[in-house]
Amino acid sequence: MAKTILILGCGTGGVVAANVLAKVLPKEHRIALVDRREKHVFLAGLPLVVTGKRKPSQIVRSLKRLEGPNLQFIQAEVQEFHPDDKTVRTDQGFLSYDSLIIALGTEQHGISGHNLAFNPYRLEEAEMLHQRLRSFRRGHIVIFVSSLPFTGTIAPYELTLVIDDYFRKRGLRREIQISLVTPESRLLSFASPAYSEKLKSIMEKRNILLFTERETHALSKTGIVGPRGSDIPGDLFIGIPHHKGPAPFRNSPIANREGWLTVDPHTLATCLEDVYALGDATSILSPQGTPIPKLGFFAHYQAEVVARNLALAYTNQPQRFSFVGGAKGASMLTGLKRGSFVSVDAFQRPPVMTLSHPNPLAYLTKMFFERYWLKAWF
Repeated sequence: MAKTILILGCGTGGVVAANVLAKVLPKEHRIALVDRREKHVFLAGLPLVVTGKRKPSQIVRSLKRLEGPNLQFIQAEVQEFHPDDKTVRTDQGFLSYDSLIIALGTEQHGISGHNLAFNPYRLEEAEMLHQRLRSFRRGHIVIFVSSLPFTGTIAPYELTLVIDDYFRKRGLRREIQISLVTPESRLLSFASPAYSEKLKSIMEKRNILLFTERETHALSKTGIVGPRGSDIPGDLFIGIPHHKGPAPFRNSPIANREGWLTVDPHTLATCLEDVYALGDATSILSPQGTPIPKLGFFAHYQAEVVARNLALAYTNQPQRFSFVGGAKGASMLTGLKRGSFVSVDAFQRPPVMTLSHPNPLAYLTKMFFERYWLKAWF
């Protein structure tokens, strides 16, 4: 009997799950892909939009391009979850499912005074920030992370380093102070202290001021407001907002007390039958009990696991794919022509995260992956 797989969210995880299922699932089954946006944004390209190396049109793709004989895209906003009757309510009506994959990512919430800062995680604001940087010639740029956890574990570091390089190439860096403010106890807090020190050294050698263990409660016209008042003044603010789990599922049986979705760390199955969650919306713990980083390539691998296991289950075969918490060959931008290779093994005891010395090959690897992603998956 034909069944329906409902995929909520068209970020990295949703796009991968839809593609894999469309290829390997028997054609009598239906795949419905749901997102409130009509276009997918390649989020890893946003630092390049900020620095003018990419136009917004270069890193977006229409989700309609994913449609096929057994795959339908539905533009709708998810509003409520009804597991008892296996339905999801959207602003376009109810959708039913036999299997559900939740890949909605996180919800972003601004701090008090957030309109005074640019949110570099949104495409339209990344473009506006680029226009602002073009006219910025002197002053203090403050990049801050509002709270933990946040998506794109390496994104604030990338953004800080490419903005530094952007002004160096324009010959203006001596006139501009750049600060990074984060509530993390140390940079790359998931990595071993030696790699945290390596990243810290890279930034300090480029005269970037670092403020760790600093929560940002609010923003005023004169500076960041932390627990002890307005203590970091600035002229231009770039803020990573608060992140929360997806609202339609926050009070459901599959969410923890903080609103993040709880899953089996290897199969991504929730406590509800035929319901899976992956990517940034989930809370997966390392063997030491610390949350694993929220990274795009983790969402990618998790989506592959869920999609391939579902296809096996639908053909009465044993499920054999497992998320192992590891990734190699990823790159972090450290400038506009250089990058660092990053590897993660989140399920080791203790977890392992490494960072190479900045080099041109890592930058080229990141550029190649961008082209591959936007071509191969669309």
